[in-house]
Amino acid sequence: MSFLRSVGGPAFSSRDRIVVVGTGAAGWSAAGELRRLGFAGELVAIGAEPAGPYDRTACSKGLLNGHQRPKDTVLDLRGHPGVVWRSGTRVLDTDPYARRLLLDTGETVAYDGLVVASGTKATPPRGWESGPGLHLLHDLADARALRTALGGARSVAVVGGGLTGCEVACAVTAMARSAVLVNSQRYLMPRSVGEPIGALITAAHLSAGLDLRLGRKVCDAERRRAGWRLLLDSGETVTADLVVVAAGEKPDVDWLARTPADTSDGVLCDASLRVVGLDGVVAAGSLARWPDPRHGTDAPRRVGQWIMAVEQGRAAARTLLTGDDAPTVSLLPRFWSDQNGLRIEVCGRLSDQADVHVTELRPRRRDTARAGVVADYIEDGRLAGVVAVNAPRAFTVACRTLLHEPVPAPAPVRVTIPEPAWAEERQPLRLVR
Repeated sequence: MSFLRSVGGPAFSSRDRIVVVGTGAAGWSAAGELRRLGFAGELVAIGAEPAGPYDRTACSKGLLNGHQRPKDTVLDLRGHPGVVWRSGTRVLDTDPYARRLLLDTGETVAYDGLVVASGTKATPPRGWESGPGLHLLHDLADARALRTALGGARSVAVVGGGLTGCEVACAVTAMARSAVLVNSQRYLMPRSVGEPIGALITAAHLSAGLDLRLGRKVCDAERRRAGWRLLLDSGETVTADLVVVAAGEKPDVDWLARTPADTSDGVLCDASLRVVGLDGVVAAGSLARWPDPRHGTDAPRRVGQWIMAVEQGRAAARTLLTGDDAPTVSLLPRFWSDQNGLRIEVCGRLSDQADVHVTELRPRRRDTARAGVVADYIEDGRLAGVVAVNAPRAFTVACRTLLHEPVPAPAPVRVTIPEPAWAEERQPLRLVR
């Protein structure tokens, strides 16, 4: 079975090679979809992490609190026959004209089609000194190290009040350790759940005893003999045995820096997830920036959610095999999180310009979030997004409504490949077939 890569162009055959860079959720799902759609050629998946594909969301959930072991997070590879997994290998550079990748092993790997799914990488705050007790939480190794360190810690400072930071703080308190969470916003998870529900979740965490420093930034971090000392912009200091930085991830796109691709914020794609400026290349996952018509705007944006990464990987694989005739990719963002007795579920677009309708399931209760609450985001008279806390039935109904909402078709985007000045100056690379 063959698929046209472009109109009038050659077909992918069993003699061709498709390379997937990244073995996270997006890369894993893309490789599986390529095989499911009948691609019979060579399929190579290259990942920088030593571990194979696994559920990264477990790093701030089950792996941290001990409810899961690393083997419990391994993703199923039964739908990936014949895939060559190159774990613990990083791509350093790309020649998009010769279609070759330079690896940190010194090898050069040729490709006929390429899936960019290298995700994001954690970065420590600028100016912070590294040392024992300072942890970033991004991958499996980070989760293992933090889990081990928590065994001998009494107090933990979490920097960042987003989804990961809140999950870490809740996991720490559940292990009978004290946790202080420092967040620059005045309520938790502003990007993930919006202000109305974020304020209610913040109140619920405060009432449960979680120590919060809201509207505060860390000005300085000092490693001391007995632990860490954080200086906040209010002049207050926070001391802790361990510090977990749950903020500051950026797209892992350095290996595309010398290509025509726009990597100013992830990788710019067209509406079908084709990388703008590169032929035969698609992108998926948290680094893919594309104009999803469901967002109600032509501005491309990235979405860093696990479910979205899986669905994007499948869509990118279909686009790669279909070529110029690939349909628009429109996906519904959604995720969930369990935090300190709160079941938080989000679906759709949460726009600052939307009208927000908040419904309390038990309006006479003071603990609004724990009693159940739903926020509907309405744009142009239609439901665009929903956030629910301890309201699974209401969330399910709203999510089904959003899934069946018609999506407008965007204008077609044509991809051109400008020739950079350095193209003729590059030294020929060793070709591995």
